[in-house]
Amino acid sequence: MATEQIFFLLIALFGAGFLFISFVLGEVGDFFDSVGDMVGDHVDFGGDGGGDVGGDGSEGPSPLSLRNLMAFLTAYGASGLITSSYGWGTLSSSLFAMVPGFILGFIAYKFMAALSGQQSSSVVEVAGLVGRVGLVEVSLPQGGLGRISINTASGRSSFLARAEDGVPIGAGDSVVIKATIGGDLIVAKVPTAPKE
Repeated sequence: MATEQIFFLLIALFGAGFLFISFVLGEVGDFFDSVGDMVGDHVDFGGDGGGDVGGDGSEGPSPLSLRNLMAFLTAYGASGLITSSYGWGTLSSSLFAMVPGFILGFIAYKFMAALSGQQSSSVVEVAGLVGRVGLVEVSLPQGGLGRISINTASGRSSFLARAEDGVPIGAGDSVVIKATIGGDLIVAKVPTAPKE
């Protein structure tokens, strides 16, 4: 086996070995991906800052993540090995191998972006709940905390709440969220229509 073939084989084995280890022991890839994600956050890929999947502000993988780079190296090394074994020179094998390398790196990026897009966040931003109507589960005593439930994107969620004006609100009453303080909600009782 010629020297350039050994060189391409080592590149392919290094990339494939790292990919295998990072998918089996996910923490390894996650640790090193943070380096690529940090760089990707400072480089504009397509005008979205590199980390925004779908343009909706959700975080996703960077095109420069280590897994994508290792996918590139795997395809680059394998393609270079194949072309050099057919008698291609080192330069022509290297230039040609970049094409499959970029293709596999792009496929890996799209695959990781699709997986990232499927993840749903269980964290509810309480600031986004202002103006919504909820139901008191545990009555809100005068000046104290109670609990309300409200429908969110991830289902029905419960939050600690206190009355805006300090007046007690009983369980089962509807309330509107007026503001937030930390993770607590400030609510006011929804006025009921007078009976005719």
